Amino acid sequence: MSQRIQITLREPEAAATAELCAEAAPGAAELLWGILATPFVGRAAHAIYAGPAVLVTIPERHGEPRGGQIPVENEADRPRPGDILLLSPPTDEEDLGAEPAAHGVTVAIFYGDHGRPLTPQGWQPGVVVARVTEGLDGLREACRRVRFEGATEVTLARQARPGEVERAVLYTDGASLGNPGPAGAGFVLTADDGQLLAEGSVPLEPATVNVAEYRALIAGLHEALRLGIRRLEARMDSELVIKQLKGRYRVKAEGLRPLYDWARKLIGRFDEFSCTHVPREENRRADKLAGEAAKRSKEQHTRDVE
Repeated sequence: MSQRIQITLREPEAAATAELCAEAAPGAAELLWGILATPFVGRAAHAIYAGPAVLVTIPERHGEPRGGQIPVENEADRPRPGDILLLSPPTDEEDLGAEPAAHGVTVAIFYGDHGRPLTPQGWQPGVVVARVTEGLDGLREACRRVRFEGATEVTLARQARPGEVERAVLYTDGASLGNPGPAGAGFVLTADDGQLLAEGSVPLEPATVNVAEYRALIAGLHEALRLGIRRLEARMDSELVIKQLKGRYRVKAEGLRPLYDWARKLIGRFDEFSCTHVPREENRRADKLAGEAAKRSKEQHTRDVE
């Protein structure tokens, strides 16, 4: 599997793909790849003395080396736009506006044409562990906004190419502000080992929660098929959708029937498919993505009315 990572920023929205420098920095690349065996969601922010980079501190609980030791290889005194560096963690919690992580590492996403990412401790050469290969322009614009508008949520995760993963788990959720009201669909697709394959946050037209639940499932099924997944387990907290898919409940609502048929048609394209009900606390990421999409739908609806 190619060692590519996905960087996703929210508010402002941006997504980019970076390729690990496995030859130039084998130890650092292996370190970051191991850290991202499960996706990391944290905060991206500039240091106090903001340079042309945003920094993301990843605590030790995500698999970092003890004491924040980083392999000394492929160091760069003046990084290039799109370079992803590993730095020793900040010692001052005000540096990133978050709790200090004395035994973690800091990922620096360098986006500027000139200069160095500075911290209150001054610049220390970082290890270039990856370079952005797709989405640099959008990433640079989002990073500039982070500099002037403050911290934002960032997701760092492994990324797979279509056809590289055969079996996956799909988490989905739907949200409606009013039931019916502005709605949103959210899904998270992961490999068996927890690797993030894809996620989505899709604003919908005003709809009920049940419609949004089906739309989230359909969006996730489409993405799984696009990636070449052959065996899929869907997990969601909607008992209605689960029981209808398993044939325990009839689909009586007129608005759900076409969505049910659409979902069943997509499901039939997998070699294996199963669906499981999970408590809401086990579906938090999809729930959050659905809620964010519903809020964007409401904002769009408000603008259209005005």
